[in-house]
Amino acid sequence: MKTIVFILVSLIFSLTLSQAQVRWKKKKVERPVDLLLFHSTQVVNLPTTEVLNKGEFQFEISHRFLPPIDAKKTLLGLDGPAYMRLALGYVPVKNVAVTFGRSNNQDNYDLRIKYKFLQWANATVPLTAAVRAGAAWNTEVTDRETSDPKNFQYYGQLVLNTLLFKKLGIGLVPSYLYNSHIYCDKTQYSFTMGSYVQFYISPMWSLLVEANNTISGWRNQYDSYTFGIELETGGHFFKIFLTNAAALNPSQFLAGADLKNQWRLGFNITRVLTF
Repeated sequence: MKTIVFILVSLIFSLTLSQAQVRWKKKKVERPVDLLLFHSTQVVNLPTTEVLNKGEFQFEISHRFLPPIDAKKTLLGLDGPAYMRLALGYVPVKNVAVTFGRSNNQDNYDLRIKYKFLQWANATVPLTAAVRAGAAWNTEVTDRETSDPKNFQYYGQLVLNTLLFKKLGIGLVPSYLYNSHIYCDKTQYSFTMGSYVQFYISPMWSLLVEANNTISGWRNQYDSYTFGIELETGGHFFKIFLTNAAALNPSQFLAGADLKNQWRLGFNITRVLTF
């Protein structure tokens, strides 16, 4: 009898101890997963909220062929001339990207920083938000010293993104540009509302449409419109499109477009670099 009681007591004690160990087992802390609503850090000219991983670089080369596609004897404008942009971006800390670029349009140098500050996971309407600010220096302005204060421009942007049906990316980019007309005696500004949609046909292919409309302030003749396709493969993004705008760097693009009812060819190529 004593043996049976001893066995029962030992069994109960063992079960109690094992349950206590289970209850006091350290719980794993689940870290929130980053929302990636768009595949690329920019649509064409306007930014998305996306930022590369910490420590990664991004190299960009972009062209805008100046002759419109209906110009005679220019092979859809490919004979040129063209405006070109080269840029290199880096992510020093999570959700912060710094980019330095140059365009041969007035030898414009551009330094900008983007910070992704909001990620709201929702099964129906997810939302991400970022801010971007930058400064530009036009170093090749006719009849003016390179260091003239009028050659400098500054801008700020709020970027809002969502993704519907896991296929349709939508973005709004309200922007403010200071000194939007560098040749004007009185300093001008431009407040614009950028917008875009991108439809992902497959993991590789997508269609995109982008617009930047001037709400108030100075505008260079017309609002900017762009439509085209994007091909994504192995860390590369190839974007080919038609646009009525020739400018590439943000301080020039935000000021407006030069064509009304004509279109020119352009392309962007970006490559993610890891070392």
